[in-house]
Amino acid sequence: MPTTSVVAVAALDQVIHAKFSREGFTELTAIQKKALPVISRKINCLLVAPTGSGKTEAAVMPVFSMLSHAKGEKGTIRAMYITPLRALNNDVLRRIVKYAESDGLRVEIRHGDTTAAAKKKIVDNPPDVLITTPESLAVVLTSDKMLAALKGLEYVIIDEVHELVPSERGSHLSISLERLQAVSQRQVSRIGLSATVGNLKEAAQFVSGAGRKHAVLVDGSARGYDIDVKYVKGSLNNVAHFVVQYVKESRVEGSVLLFTNTRDEAEYLGTMLKNQSDVKVDIHHGSLSKEMREETEHTLRAGEAGIVVCTSSLELGLDIGSVDLVIHYGSPRQVSKLMQRIGRSRHKQRTFAKGLIVTNNADDEIEALAIINRMKQGSMEEQKMHEGALDAMAHHLVGLAMQKRDPVKVEDAYELVTRAHPFRNVSLFDLESCLDILAGHNVIKFDRENRTYTRKVKAYKYYFENLSMIPHVLKFEVIDTISKRRIGTLDQQFVGDYGERGNVFVLKGSQWRVLSVDEGRMVVNVEPLHGAAINIPYWVGEMIPVDARTAEEVGGIRNRAAKGVVKLSTDLIENARQQLGVIPDAKNVVVESFTARNMLVMHSAFGSKVNNTLASLLSTILSSQLGYVVESRSDAYRIMLTSSARMAKGRIEAALNDVYDLEPVIIASLAGTHQINWKVWMVAKRFGMIAREAVYDKKAARMIYDRYSKTPVSSESIRELIHDKYDIEQTRKVLADIKEGSIKMHWLEVTKFSDLARPIMEHSAKSAAAPQSIEKGAIELVKERLEKTKHRLVCIRCGKWERVMETRKAPEEIACPSCRSKLVTATFWSDYDMSKIIQRRLAGGKLSEEENHRFERAWKVASLVNNFGRKALVVLAGHGVGADTAARILRNYIDDDQVYRSIYEAEKQYVITRGFWND
Repeated sequence: MPTTSVVAVAALDQVIHAKFSREGFTELTAIQKKALPVISRKINCLLVAPTGSGKTEAAVMPVFSMLSHAKGEKGTIRAMYITPLRALNNDVLRRIVKYAESDGLRVEIRHGDTTAAAKKKIVDNPPDVLITTPESLAVVLTSDKMLAALKGLEYVIIDEVHELVPSERGSHLSISLERLQAVSQRQVSRIGLSATVGNLKEAAQFVSGAGRKHAVLVDGSARGYDIDVKYVKGSLNNVAHFVVQYVKESRVEGSVLLFTNTRDEAEYLGTMLKNQSDVKVDIHHGSLSKEMREETEHTLRAGEAGIVVCTSSLELGLDIGSVDLVIHYGSPRQVSKLMQRIGRSRHKQRTFAKGLIVTNNADDEIEALAIINRMKQGSMEEQKMHEGALDAMAHHLVGLAMQKRDPVKVEDAYELVTRAHPFRNVSLFDLESCLDILAGHNVIKFDRENRTYTRKVKAYKYYFENLSMIPHVLKFEVIDTISKRRIGTLDQQFVGDYGERGNVFVLKGSQWRVLSVDEGRMVVNVEPLHGAAINIPYWVGEMIPVDARTAEEVGGIRNRAAKGVVKLSTDLIENARQQLGVIPDAKNVVVESFTARNMLVMHSAFGSKVNNTLASLLSTILSSQLGYVVESRSDAYRIMLTSSARMAKGRIEAALNDVYDLEPVIIASLAGTHQINWKVWMVAKRFGMIAREAVYDKKAARMIYDRYSKTPVSSESIRELIHDKYDIEQTRKVLADIKEGSIKMHWLEVTKFSDLARPIMEHSAKSAAAPQSIEKGAIELVKERLEKTKHRLVCIRCGKWERVMETRKAPEEIACPSCRSKLVTATFWSDYDMSKIIQRRLAGGKLSEEENHRFERAWKVASLVNNFGRKALVVLAGHGVGADTAARILRNYIDDDQVYRSIYEAEKQYVITRGFWND
């Protein structure tokens, strides 16, 4: 005879099944069948299933049925749905609101874009279900009324778990979940959702909390993927042309998503596609306005055919309608990225996902094939969790003080924090050290004797400024002073470290010299440069790391290609076989040493983080041994070392075969580097030591690192950096294998680097060009720009005639066709007021001080035009070149080349000194 509880659960299962039927689900998907009995029994669980398998419904249908079945107290929030993106919040609301309303439940949404009126409505009349983001949840936890509404909370659904586990946002959220449980008078059941998880056990523990029981439910019927890889020889323009032809020939009926790894690539490809095709092209990425993004999302949901060029902004579970094909430009770099992005295609049909990876980079072709192989094998990258993020914990310690009227007991705070899985190993000493720092900056008052703490006035500003664990990074625009074009953007980190006048850096594959940095306007003025020194910094933004397993697979494909088993589109591997004699892979490290230049490239197929760790190790050890700085650079397959001293084979082999305590060596290598300075700056902000809007200052960052060594500020900075950039454990294994001989070293003395070394070399100048040829190229660009500049010509004698004209179209001698006067002034083409000022002055009218100044300048310019004709317009077209500077240049006229050179120098001087001028 079944017990009452078993009967009740069985009845509840029937209620949930009836709910699915009512909502039009004639048959449950695999993940829905697995989830229903687990969720109905209120067991914490992680649901992992492919995109389009009905995961959202697998969670919300049982939850809504149970909420409806057992009426809760009015005015309480009984379920919470947490997603990492605001756009995903909106999408979830649109999808689930009908399921809730049919059960008599009300759903509301609260995130950063929610209006004040909507927030007040939620506070005054709490919904049954609240959809929110991790950051908005942290705000909710400080509101007395919202805390009262959360006392009846029963369920929390966490979407896109794979995005949260490896990020500090996830660690922060894990404590928020414990704070929710502490507020609720019920046992809160947690449900995690994801399409791609590499380490199921850790992700499930992240969702459920430290030591709690949980279930892991995986949809074993993996979705099929039909993915082509195409190599296109040439530029991004050739790629765009290929994409247009491919889409036309494929006769795609629905929309096409074209993913890129960076926003710049998205903008470039989008522009080129628009120019080359009559197909509708939209662009979607995080830097665009909310309105523009939502308009594109609406277009996709409406099923309107076209190409949407996007970044990770459309990667997560947005329900974006009929996408027939997903194209990826370049390697996706990770299996999880590939599955998430290609999985957006044919979402509704639940058929094979259709995708194309197109690249113009030989490395990317091999890497894409490796990632597809891993996907077929069911192999995926592990998402490594941020363990014990002290700045995230510090934020919550302040939150607890804001949440409670009475002093917070240190032991109570410690017990709550360590229930969160990422903080299970945090020590009481670490927690108290964080309280010391917060107290030292007047955020809290820490009573050590009574072991309690309370908030201070500064706590509110600190807490609300640091809700996000995503670094608040200011962007500088980079302007080429020759063409006056925007080259791209640099993060404040890079500008702060390398932005001194005269420094050279690489951006978009070209070298630039800094002329000035205007912090007020957030602009870096630069000039192009060729043939600079080898060891110059370059900016590519944060690249997605390639893990060791993918790098190993790349080595395998290289070998199979060398044997003719795998067919590649380029001769890269065949050339490598001829040039190197052995194909670099996970078991063979090949070193190309160019002794004459004191450079070497080590081919090491170990992945981004291992190679970065090895590069730092070699740089530190060799620098200390040689007495000269050894600089390093690395990617997933290579390490490059350069120095003023010779790096002999014996030294490299000894450095790799020596015995180290690796982590302290890496930590020592970070001291004084731009990496640690920047990380310290960000961590110091999250500890309330620096204002959120403060512009990065590397000297101040270095002082903070020194002043707060052996405190949570320095230890957290080091922890984050090692988590993000290094792999100590895997590097230890590689070094052990080198010592044992299972990884073989091959040393080649070369006078020319191989084609396989080229990717890491392309950020470095290989030869010094003659200064004259550099200057000549710059002058030609200046000349072209000046000739195309538009002027508004106005007769200063009669004031009646005016005309807009490009410099190149102006006659050698300029005169007014109405009154025949040669006193014609020139101003900006958009200056519509000049003729009115001249006419008023000629009529004897009164001018303002500003208008008088402009009239006097017009007379000076007219005099120059009268004396020098078209040449005067050429000079006046220079950026920041006024009448006086133009007069000096024209007076010293020798030949046309000298004039253009003088204009360029005047422009540079203007850019450099502009910041000191009064407006």
